[in-house]
Order: sequence, then structure tokens, then C-alpha cells
Amino acid sequence: MKKLLSILVLATLANVIFAGGSGDQATKKKPVELSFFSWYSTETDSFEDVLLKDLAEQAPGVTIEIEPVVWDKMHSLLQARIAGGTMPDLLDFKGQDISKYGSAGNLLDLTGSPWLKAVPEAARENLKVGGKEYGVPYSALFQGVLYNRAVFEKYGLKPPATYDELMAVAKTLKSKGVVPFATHFADNWNIGNITMQFAMSEVFSENPAWGTDLYAGKASFEKSEGYRRVFEHVKDLYENTWNDTYRIDFTEATNRFAKGEAAMFVTGTWINRNLKEFPSFDYGIFPFPGKKAGARLIFEPNHTWAIAATTANPDAAKEVLKAILADKGLAKTFVDEAGAYSLLLGVTPSEPYPCDRDIDSFKAANRIVDVSVGNNQIKWAYQEEYSRYITEWLLGKKTLDEALSAATLYKAQIAR
Repeated sequence: MKKLLSILVLATLANVIFAGGSGDQATKKKPVELSFFSWYSTETDSFEDVLLKDLAEQAPGVTIEIEPVVWDKMHSLLQARIAGGTMPDLLDFKGQDISKYGSAGNLLDLTGSPWLKAVPEAARENLKVGGKEYGVPYSALFQGVLYNRAVFEKYGLKPPATYDELMAVAKTLKSKGVVPFATHFADNWNIGNITMQFAMSEVFSENPAWGTDLYAGKASFEKSEGYRRVFEHVKDLYENTWNDTYRIDFTEATNRFAKGEAAMFVTGTWINRNLKEFPSFDYGIFPFPGKKAGARLIFEPNHTWAIAATTANPDAAKEVLKAILADKGLAKTFVDEAGAYSLLLGVTPSEPYPCDRDIDSFKAANRIVDVSVGNNQIKWAYQEEYSRYITEWLLGKKTLDEALSAATLYKAQIAR
């Protein structure tokens, strides 16, 4: 179903043209209608309403038709729309989607648009395709290991710097009767998410072009020591979490974590929104550590605006993006409701989250890495698929080597 939300056309602009001796001629600017694929409503209560209200004032003469979608479900629908020549004018992507649709020629080139400067260059850099910009990131998330500060303080624990230290922390917690890790393997995306976190530490930190080498036949999952460790890390979490992890979802895992039923949670700051329900819960975050010290906290460009290459009204669509990127009040509405972080300079949450001071310290130390490096090469569909092989291995239906080999074979499905 489509939810039609329209901006009221408030004014008609008249341009008077003087032609000597022929009198005045007035021309009217026609209203422009743009369609917009949006998944903001899955995370916020009022963002879309505020968006439309603000655009009514800032971009009069434009009507927006919002089509609510769910991010991980929208791609099959979008492919059908592309094939049918009915691609929406405006799109709400994750940062990791830009390389796919931009390289396929589906998105309008925004390179050089002065309003892009509302977002820092560093946040946009890894979304470029062949040096061109096809999307502008609007918000960000951070990924790492969230930890219960009170539990760590109680047992004299510190955030670990290496993977061996992480496992030593888990061993100590287990000896005290504390479940080390919160997980929710009933959601296959949980495994997909954590494996990319592991891969950023174990694989892409060593070879930022590992995925490119995979497609070129120069690398494989089963021959990669780094990816073997990635898969093994999932098993380590599986052996240090709740017995019913394959029966619980994200909400249940979050509630248990906040209630002290696990000390650590490999996840992302999308959890901030859920943890608002536990205002007294104090939690920090540290990067998922690799075999060497110095791991970096993961930065993820999240909601990302883009314009279809096929739009009949590129100038109007650009004006909409220009208005959105200039509207800091709108951005603040989003971060406050979604528990996210704005990429517009000067926009911060009304109330900082407990993990924010850790995030700020990693930023100050320049220990942040953009997950787009990995996501652009091993796309989400690939991560979801090899997560199923990991589950088959954990449940005894595949060996580790079989799971790794299956992951390599899947590249043929992605390349088609």
C-alpha cells in the first residue's frame, strides 16, 4: 500500500516577460510531483510528517508521494520498479546500497552539488563510485561491543584490546556465573552483522580489497585465515551465550542485556532506541578486537538520500535534497526518535546516550573505520547467505570447511 502524504502547494510564481510594444505575458510554474521510497517510518514516529511540513515551506510547488518500505524488503520491489521503468524519484537507502545502484546507472550523479558540503567529506568518501557521488549519507550508526559498565566494574574488568583478551574476559564472566554475550541468532541478520564486524578486524584491516580479490579468483573463504577466524568467532559467541539464542529475537536479547542477563553485546547503536526504556542502564562500547591491538570502532553510514537517474524532474529533486540538508531541526527530530547520529554538522541528540563518551574518545583518537569498505564488496545478501552456512555448521549440518567453501561458491550468484 502507498501512504500518500502531500506537501501543500501554497504559491504560484508569476514571471513577467516584457516584449516591446506587445504587452505583458505571465507564465505559471507548474506543480511538480515526486515519489519517494522511504523506510524512515520503521524507526521514527513523526519524521516523515515533519519532513513534509518543512518542505511545504522550503520547497513550495513540490508534491511528495511517500511510499513506506522496509529496508531489507525494498530491494526486490525496487528491482521490479526499475525493470518496469517506474523507479521512484527519491530514495532512502543505506550507505552500502549506493555502490550497487550507482554502478548500475540507476542513480543521478550528484557530484559537485554545493549542498553536499553539509555532510563532511570523510563521511561521504567511501560511498563514491568511480570518484562520483550518487548518494548523500544523512545519519550514522556505530558498531562494536556494548558492555555493561556496572558488571565490568564489579569484577575489575577493562575493555579488551585483543581477541585473546576478549576471550579471557568471557572466561572470567563465565566463572562468576555471568553470561558473557547477548545474542539473538533467531534473527539471521544478527550473524550477518557480527561477521562483518569480525571481518573488518580480521580481514579488511589486512587487505581492504579482499572482496575484489575474491571476485577475481585471487582469494577464497576457505583459504583465508582471516575469514576462518571470522567464522570461528561466531562459534565462540555461540558457546558463551544463552542456550536458547536460536529462539530469541533482537527485542528479547536487548531486554535481557539491559536487565543484566549478559555482560556484552556485539551489536550497533541502533540499540540506543530500545535501551531508552531502561534509563538507569549504563553501557559503554569498544571495538570488536582482532588478533592485534588497535581495532577501530565501526562507523556505518545509514540513511542515505539518492535521486533516480530516470526522474523527470531532477532539478526539483535536487531542491528537495538541498532543503533537507539545510534543515537541522528536521535532522534533530530524526536522531532523537531513532537513537541515531546525524551527519549534519552541529546536530546532536537532545540527550546523549551512555555509550557516547566512548564513541567520542575513539573519534578523538582517530580510531574509527567505515564499514562501507567491507559492505561494498561483500554485500548484505552475501552476508545473509553465508550466515546460513555458519548456522548449519554450528548445528552440525556442515563442517567448518564446507561452510567456508559454500561461501566461496555463492559469489557466482552475486556476480550474475
